[in-house]
Amino acid sequence: MVDSMMDQASGLRRMIKPTPVRVIAVTGGKGGVGKTNISVNLAVAMADLGRRVMLLDADLGLANIDVVLGLHPEWDLSHVLNGECALDQVLLEGPSGIQVVPAASGVQQMAELSAAE
Repeated sequence: MVDSMMDQASGLRRMIKPTPVRVIAVTGGKGGVGKTNISVNLAVAMADLGRRVMLLDADLGLANIDVVLGLHPEWDLSHVLNGECALDQVLLEGPSGIQVVPAASGVQQMAELSAAE
């Protein structure tokens, strides 16, 4: 009886043991080298293999993962960083069920620059 309870307890521990989070960062020294395409395709491929995937666009200068995926975010990473909303409010569902955290491209801020700036 005690042995079966121990086996059951160890089985439960294995079932609820959290799996480690794996992070893959795609980076490059300049724009236009394919970081977005590689990131999106890798995310979709991993999701198609049954992995849970979150794609976070951290390019605060020229973010475009949302554009590539045809998503229209109301909120983005800049809103989270500025404390205007929570991370779960910016999450969007992309193809193959990937979760996407879009970033702001900075284009709007450039359009609003004054002549002095």
